[in-house]
Amino acid sequence: MKDIRFCHDLLGYYTVLLNSEYIDINPNCTAAQRISALAHELGHALFDRKHASSSQAFQDTYFYSLDNSKAERRANIFASELLLSDDDILKPIGYYEFNADRIHLEANMPSHASTAYRAMKYQELLQEFLYTHCDVLTQTEIAQKIKIEKHFVDFKLNILAAKGYQLPVLPELHNDFLKDSMKNSEVK
Repeated sequence: MKDIRFCHDLLGYYTVLLNSEYIDINPNCTAAQRISALAHELGHALFDRKHASSSQAFQDTYFYSLDNSKAERRANIFASELLLSDDDILKPIGYYEFNADRIHLEANMPSHASTAYRAMKYQELLQEFLYTHCDVLTQTEIAQKIKIEKHFVDFKLNILAAKGYQLPVLPELHNDFLKDSMKNSEVK
């Protein structure tokens, strides 16, 4: 095992040694980082044991990437689903109110309306919703409330969109998953 207290860019790792599984989390991480990293490493433990058994540990640094490997993406999806229920995201972003407004708009839309007109009306609805619902939480506020890394909230929003939810907000995901969190943490 390696002492990761002094590895500033290593959040944690998962490995299998002598048929025993190990997850180690950097003790210098914040509580939110620890919970997030543990959930991610549990994803590797569930899905990637064979790979880890071949003496190749999954060492997860602040360079979590959304598209660099199937294993990392799978671990991120698992962690997001483990840490956040659908309602943990849908309620604070006002999804149910927005969806009711969207259904009302669609019910009152002329059947012969063009695609461009529909898109314009949908954008108007979205803008009005965001203007009138100032109590909607941001992704950062949701993460702080739940005490996890913001990037898992972003990832969960994208999972919900992939499930077919028409959301009033959708983050733009970046390649460096969790990079900002480790960069801004106080690692000694």
